[in-house]
Amino acid sequence: MAEHNDDASASIHDIDATLPAVVQDFLRQGGTLQEIRLDANGTWLHEGLRFENQRVVDLFSRSVNRTQGGTWVLEIGRFTYPIVVEDTGFFVERADWKAIPPCIRLSDGTEEELSADTLRYAEGGRLYASIKEGLFEARFKRSVYHGIANYLDEDPKGYVLRLPAGDLRLQADESTSEK
Repeated sequence: MAEHNDDASASIHDIDATLPAVVQDFLRQGGTLQEIRLDANGTWLHEGLRFENQRVVDLFSRSVNRTQGGTWVLEIGRFTYPIVVEDTGFFVERADWKAIPPCIRLSDGTEEELSADTLRYAEGGRLYASIKEGLFEARFKRSVYHGIANYLDEDPKGYVLRLPAGDLRLQADESTSEK
């Protein structure tokens, strides 16, 4: 997938031309952004410190988007703020594996049917799926990932989910997400 932004501030040459003009101008004039980071486990951080206010966490989780240029941002009302995303901007918070098709609840509060053929297992016990009509990937939070243990089986060809709707072979990891 597309690369992620490693740094909330960018050099003048690296400024995403698809960011709002006011953000581009601020960065071109030497402005620096305080770092807001979404870590690989779905934790929101400000300058390295965890956000404690759940309402702020929920607002940020609902506001994640990506510019056409690939920069992860928070879009809150008319404001756009570049952020650092370590892995992916969305996480699967819950999954109903008994539903046909399975249903997932995402970190932004939305629910959708899981496109099971997009499930991908990555080294280190990470599970991903395409979401939002294939526009993004979501990483399954650990609690959800561990919740599928009852359905997960391994055979000589790899991993298989034995779901009520039928068996589903997980894709091999060919990348490490949307980095």
